[in-house]
Amino acid sequence: AELPTEPLVVFFASTTGEGEVPDPMRHFWRFLLRKDLPAASLAAMSYATFGLGDSSYPKFNYAAKRLHRRLAMLGATPLGSCGLGDEQDGRGIEEAYAHWEE
Repeated sequence: AELPTEPLVVFFASTTGEGEVPDPMRHFWRFLLRKDLPAASLAAMSYATFGLGDSSYPKFNYAAKRLHRRLAMLGATPLGSCGLGDEQDGRGIEEAYAHWEE
């Protein structure tokens, strides 16, 4: 209920199975997908999104990508592109995070 009044939010999202959001995120995701949310309901918010994924799955970082797009659709302002951490990267997710954080 307080999300629309937050000026800045950083989201970290993992993807499970075939692109599903993890269980702890399901309630939040259902809220964001409500058809009765006004298009500008998050206009006062800026945000950043970083995904924790595994590129060996077809829907790599799907939850983070969808979240990033949906927040923008609700009027929030992205601070940059969606960061995509990859468990398969030999340098680890931390390397992608450090690059994204800059």
